[in-house]
Amino acid sequence: MKNIVIVGAGYAGVLTAKKLAKRLKKQENVQITVIDKNPFHTMYTELHEVAAHRVDEDSIKISLERVFAGRNVHVVLDTVTSIDFDGKVLEGRVGTYPYDYLILATGSKPTFFGVPGAEEISYTLWSYDDAVVLREHLLHVFRRAARETDPAERRRLLTFYVVGAGFTGVEMAGELAELVPLLCEKFEIDRDEVSMFDVDVLDRTVPILPKKLSDKVERRLTKMGVQVMLGTGVAGIGKDYIELKQGDTVECHQAGTVIWTAGIESSDIVSEAAKALQTARRGRVVTDKYLRAVDHEDVFIAGDNIMYVPEGEENPVPQMVENCEQSADTIAHNLTVQLTGQGELEDYRPKFHGVMVSVGGRYGVAQVGT
Repeated sequence: MKNIVIVGAGYAGVLTAKKLAKRLKKQENVQITVIDKNPFHTMYTELHEVAAHRVDEDSIKISLERVFAGRNVHVVLDTVTSIDFDGKVLEGRVGTYPYDYLILATGSKPTFFGVPGAEEISYTLWSYDDAVVLREHLLHVFRRAARETDPAERRRLLTFYVVGAGFTGVEMAGELAELVPLLCEKFEIDRDEVSMFDVDVLDRTVPILPKKLSDKVERRLTKMGVQVMLGTGVAGIGKDYIELKQGDTVECHQAGTVIWTAGIESSDIVSEAAKALQTARRGRVVTDKYLRAVDHEDVFIAGDNIMYVPEGEENPVPQMVENCEQSADTIAHNLTVQLTGQGELEDYRPKFHGVMVSVGGRYGVAQVGT
């Protein structure tokens, strides 16, 4: 029996498992196992909608047992803590899992760039739990503000900072801007008492977009009541304040809620695996053109964890859902070739169709056909 183990049930992990199950459905001596800490897949691109009460929390999670029903895929609920690449075995909190072929599809986690207080105090938006926690927090803030008799403290409570003006930051700020008037009406709070900021050290929003579209995003956020502060870094975060840095000047501002969306790095297990694998740029694993970890032909890397520059390109593949989908297809093909000895390995040559960012539920910008 050949054991294929996929660590992670995000977009890349689920798609790779489904594609492998289809290609290998006639191979009775193959077992595909997906290991994840949750029994469900989370639709990460919609976390901001849950956080801002636009959709119900259950709408962004899908049971893994239902996803893989009728397929030769075994789901294991566990957290992998270490990998022995020589012994070809995974250690989890619950069990031990030998493998013949391993696929790392564990995605990313927030990175805080060493900013004091950022990890401990700010709210993140990178998991199902993050979205639910933030969702409840926003309600709690308005409940508390409605009863606050000190005008200064009331304004502080109703001051919101989103750190980061990339995809997640812009989408969260847009959702927040649409939620605030509804909560103000619900709790009888004057809208003018609420302040919203989107802060980023870069000089424009969503820099993967052309400048013309970035400017449209900025104008839309401003129209919605969000003050966009570009060229502005964060020097520190406290329980009731945020320190903003422009050039050599650092100023302290009162803050009720800080939502951190400023960047990502590889997950904990990939950081642990970096002791044995070649990595670069916040822990992404360097792969060959077949998406195998360098020097490990039995280890494939999928989705956000990939560090690979396709032939003819200048930049590594982007950490976006379309990369998850296309890398899953290449990995399923190449692993099947290695396993069966039939066919030829294929290079990873993704063709991305563009990018889109929503700014609230009624407005968005997109660059397509790239």
